[in-house]
Amino acid sequence: MPEKNKRSEPLTARNSTSKSGGELNSISTSGGPTPCCAEKDSEQPEKIRAVPIHRRPDLLVPCADLVNSEWQRSQAARVHSLQKSCPEFPVCLVLLRGHRDTERLLGHARLSRVVGHGSSLFVESVVVSKAERGKGYGRTLMEEIESYARGRGFKRMCLTTHDKQHFYAHLGYVLSTPVQNAGAMTAFVPMEMLLKLSRMPSEETRTKMDAPPGNRDSGRARDTLTETPYRDAKGVPIYWMHKDI
Repeated sequence: MPEKNKRSEPLTARNSTSKSGGELNSISTSGGPTPCCAEKDSEQPEKIRAVPIHRRPDLLVPCADLVNSEWQRSQAARVHSLQKSCPEFPVCLVLLRGHRDTERLLGHARLSRVVGHGSSLFVESVVVSKAERGKGYGRTLMEEIESYARGRGFKRMCLTTHDKQHFYAHLGYVLSTPVQNAGAMTAFVPMEMLLKLSRMPSEETRTKMDAPPGNRDSGRARDTLTETPYRDAKGVPIYWMHKDI
């Protein structure tokens, strides 16, 4: 790992002042406790912060229920996946509002390394509670993720989406070509080995991918916010995007 990425793991925080905007591709309900909200007329706005879940093991079950409400798995399997969060990646971040009795779980996102790109992170499993939709927390979650990444010395965020490409574009993300997500494998497989195992496109294919839309074959689907040449494992159109932070 590059020296600059060995910085201590930061915690990010901001006041709850985000305005409502578009929401993320996956937004769901927390299965955890639902403490009472702070009084609306409070003089001090509730603080919002992103915290690595390995620093808050008490939130493992509520967060598992939150993620499972969008991508169903057994609770035990989801908790086991969340327990893989660690400072060396992957890192699962939870977005929290309030403190103690007023604390509420707003969202979750998972960050992992990108194979062959030491300064890039891959964002996945982005989810915001259904009860908190329409309040701008989708944007806030992404801002907190980017702040955390910058604090760790990373310079680019990569992600995929099936239908929220316009939302991400509004946040500064642009269309890009596929990358290799290291995922939890980085915990026990050296990055050098992952590079050897990666099934990256051939040079000829990558050249076609990187070519401007006007220079691509006329029969090929255009890579725009409404058309994409890429498909996921189920054959569903998928958009690859990135943002330099």
